[in-house]
Amino acid sequence: MEMITFDKVSKYYTKRPALGDTTFVVNKGDFFGIAGPKKSGKSTMINLMMDFIRPTGGNITVMGQRSTSLSTDRKRNIGYMPSNPTYSETMKAIDVVKTAAKIKGITDNESVMSLCKHFSVDKNKRIGSLPLSNRKKIAIVIALMGNPKLVIMDNAFVALDKDTKNKLAHYLLDLNKEGVTVIISDRNIDLLQQICSRIAIMRKGSLLEISEKKVLLKSDTRRVSVKTSDDLSALYTYFHITEVTEDNGYISFLYKKDINDLVSALTKYHLDDLQITLPSLGDALVRYYEKKMEQENGGDR
Repeated sequence: MEMITFDKVSKYYTKRPALGDTTFVVNKGDFFGIAGPKKSGKSTMINLMMDFIRPTGGNITVMGQRSTSLSTDRKRNIGYMPSNPTYSETMKAIDVVKTAAKIKGITDNESVMSLCKHFSVDKNKRIGSLPLSNRKKIAIVIALMGNPKLVIMDNAFVALDKDTKNKLAHYLLDLNKEGVTVIISDRNIDLLQQICSRIAIMRKGSLLEISEKKVLLKSDTRRVSVKTSDDLSALYTYFHITEVTEDNGYISFLYKKDINDLVSALTKYHLDDLQITLPSLGDALVRYYEKKMEQENGGDR
């Protein structure tokens, strides 16, 4: 079953598209990630799914119905979390949650309170005193209450503390195993790599590709991390390594040539540790963008 379909969908505010001509399908049971930098079109895509904005061109269907005329029953089966949730600042968090439950027709108060406890919602604090991280916890509870069949979260993990990120990731994975379709966008593309089964790659309002994460990570590139007190500048020059980072005593860089040549060169240095791994999704996306730019510029880059 197709849960979401975009058929040649575009959205223009100015002459430059916020979302270019876009076609894709999210199937029932998918754990679908939307990855890309700021202003890549992630939120535009989600706002179109939710019918908060209307497309300039093309058609969108949600659970078999046009997004512009979705029935009340189908809307109740969607759990949505906005990127920056806003509520009445004078209301207490618990009152916001209870009001949302009433609007959704949810009478199982115990399950709602269990969600509040699980995500550490500060129930008696007024919204006006809460930072974004705490308001997002409320939004998480509202999105997940009532056993939705489709969960859509925009910038899902932004502003959350590490513990809440882990709780949300595991909760969404458990829901997905039960057959719930999950769609999330986020700037933390490495986290999307860990939990999503398919990932849409966005850039400047364009959908570059939808790929299985294992396909995206297939690469001739390796992430090399070296721990040494030796000067590696000659190595960088010889292999044309330009982007080097240092963290916790390790020197790290991407290597795109024959790994045997690098290992042979490294034997000339005293190494405390050497780690050679597949690139993260973040590394893979950088390389993917580079290849796209090469194609767009006729291979000149």
